[in-house]
Amino acid sequence: PYDPLSEESVARLVEGQKPSLLVLAEEIEDVEYCEQHRRDAMEFNTRAVRFFADAARKAEARVVYRSTAFVFDGRKPGGLYTETDKVNPINVYGETKLMGEVHVDKVPEFLIVRLGEVYGPGPGNFAGHVGAQLKAGEKVELARDMFFSPVLIDDAARVIQTLADNRMTGWFNVAGPERVSHYAFGRRIAAAFGADEGLVVPVSASELGMTVPVPLDTSLSIAKLSLLISVRGIDEGLAAMKPAMEK
Repeated sequence: PYDPLSEESVARLVEGQKPSLLVLAEEIEDVEYCEQHRRDAMEFNTRAVRFFADAARKAEARVVYRSTAFVFDGRKPGGLYTETDKVNPINVYGETKLMGEVHVDKVPEFLIVRLGEVYGPGPGNFAGHVGAQLKAGEKVELARDMFFSPVLIDDAARVIQTLADNRMTGWFNVAGPERVSHYAFGRRIAAAFGADEGLVVPVSASELGMTVPVPLDTSLSIAKLSLLISVRGIDEGLAAMKPAMEK
């Protein structure tokens, strides 16, 4: 056992294990929690990352860091942020993840993965949640003016593994190949699972009553990634998760 919030504890762990590669994927990802508990978000999403990055440098280990599209402000016309676009987080979660990036890029051999919206059959993600509601015959209100580029969780894991295995470095967007609104994605979920598409109700983001500022467009360009590996589109991804949803 170790304490990720203790620099000494992290240093002892890395020194003892002598890893050649560190994958930093743990985080507080609840945007609302981060906004209300800034100190906790800073501790886990930034300071703990710095401790591991510092220890990795001393151990001459590579680092893979899972970041987020929330490092962007969502105001780019047409979205599809590239790895070199200007970062400008608008909430605490995005801010703390960006500061984590700043520490990781001090490691001589690092890979920062900016991950798009991940979906799969479980309840803790967009498609799983919407699919379950539609299956129960419930209406779902989704924003027609919020955009993202969702990626199936199996594809995201495969891509990150491939990048790490091939010792790729720098920044890579890992997302689906399509930019789509939340509402349009909801309708495609309904179509894929044989649910009533009329249960998906379009609303504006301002009508959702969100208490935390979030970027309206977190779609990511995967032009750089696509030179190395392919990622399935939405319809293929939903078809792949369908068997698990029907259980």
